[in-house]
Formats: sequence, structure tokens, C-alpha cells
Amino acid sequence: MTALNLGPLALPLALLPWLAGVIAAWALAAWRRRARPDAEPVLSWMLFSGLIGARLAFVLRYLDQYSGPLAMLDIRDGGFWWPGAALGALLGLALARWRGHGKALPEAGRIAVAGAVVTLLVTLALKPLRAGDAPLPDVTLYALGGTPVTLAEATGGRLTLINLWASWCPPCRREMPVLEQGQRDYPAVRFLYANQGEGADTVRRYLSAEGLRLERVLLDPHRDLGRDLGGGLPTTLLVDPRGRVVNSHLGPLSAASLRHFLSSHLPSDQE
Repeated sequence: MTALNLGPLALPLALLPWLAGVIAAWALAAWRRRARPDAEPVLSWMLFSGLIGARLAFVLRYLDQYSGPLAMLDIRDGGFWWPGAALGALLGLALARWRGHGKALPEAGRIAVAGAVVTLLVTLALKPLRAGDAPLPDVTLYALGGTPVTLAEATGGRLTLINLWASWCPPCRREMPVLEQGQRDYPAVRFLYANQGEGADTVRRYLSAEGLRLERVLLDPHRDLGRDLGGGLPTTLLVDPRGRVVNSHLGPLSAASLRHFLSSHLPSDQE
């Protein structure tokens, strides 16, 4: 399982502990502000400075993967590098002090620690649900010609990226050129595209219209793989040669976030 579905909304499981921690911190600050210095402005400076720092650190780390300033500002790829968040949060504390909220800094620190504890507890509670290091499910996919292929056969004992997608999904369409280029940039990785719920003719028409040359396109007509491992579209999974899911990403990938997604699992000469 990679996401929590709330109607049409899918939230990545990895994001939920952070959301829980932020919500808990804000609720505690609101509850305590009648008797204590108001910590909410300090927490706001820390949060927004941390997010900006995480994005800026990610962009600087993968600067060669961005085509220009607009791509750097497009946060839909989920490109945040959390070491930068810590530096950003410290800068936020300094800015909050400069803005005259110095008396609330100790209270904000205590509330931030409480939020971190909530984040840790939710992370531990969700750990059994995470797809990370889980074995592949016993699912049969189908080649465009109709030949059945087990998922174990499709991965073939190699490091494999599995992309769950559909032609009607705009974020899926947006990331397809990135994945097509990734096939050339990362030859050590097998790219497998598991279409969710569409027929072979629909898939062929889409690939032809877009001029896409994808390595291995398979059909998952009943969305079995999506139910077992996904949570929304697009979902991208990374499977190691032992057939275990070692990474997952919900949402479209950019060239930078694809590099980040693969980097710790690539041979040293392709990192």
C-alpha cells in the first residue's frame, strides 16, 4: 500500500505522519495560547521556511535535471530534500525573532517537539501498511497481444521500475516523456508500464498518437496490481532483483525526481 484513498483524493502514506505532526502542533498551539505566548507565528515561519528550504535544496542537488526556472518552481513532482528543511526551519526561527516573536520561541520549541513525537508515532503505526521492502503480489498481466505474463516474469530478476498509469490521467501523460527518456538514461533499470483498466486498442492509439516508444507495456485489466500496491495514478514502484518493492512514489515524476527516486539503488557509475 502506497497511499490512503479519501474518495477521489489519494494521499501518499509517507506524507501522512508529517501532516499529523503539523496538525497536532497547530492544535496544541491554539489550545495553549490563552495562557502562554502565542507560538503560531513562530510555527508558521518555521513551516514555510522549512518547505522553501527543502525545495531549494532539492533543486540545487539536481540542478542539471531542470530545463529552466518554471520547472524549478513546479512542485507537482514532489521534489523536496528534507535536510534543506532543517536549515530552512532554523532560518524561520531567526526571522520570527527578528519580527518580534522572541518571547514565544521557547513555547514554539516545546510544541515543535510534541509535533515531532506525533510524527514518529504515526510513522511507526503506518509502517505495517507501507509497500517498502514488501514482496511483489502474485498478479498476472497481459501483453498488448493478449499473452499472459506473471509479474515475476515481467521483472525478470532485475532492478525494475513499474509505472501504474492510464491514458485518461493527465499527470500520467505529463510524466511519460520523462520515463521514456529515463529508459535511455538508466540502462541498468528495466522500465515496465502497467496500464490500469484499459484495453489494448486504447493503449496502442495513445502510444501512437503521442509518438512514445516505451520498453514494456503490459495491461492490468482488472487493476489487480493497482489495488495491491497502488493508491492513485500515477504510481511508480521500484522493485529490486529479489522481487521486493524498495521505493514508491505517488504523482508525476520530473527528470529530477526520477533521478532522486532511483539514485540510491543504481550502480555507482550511473548515480
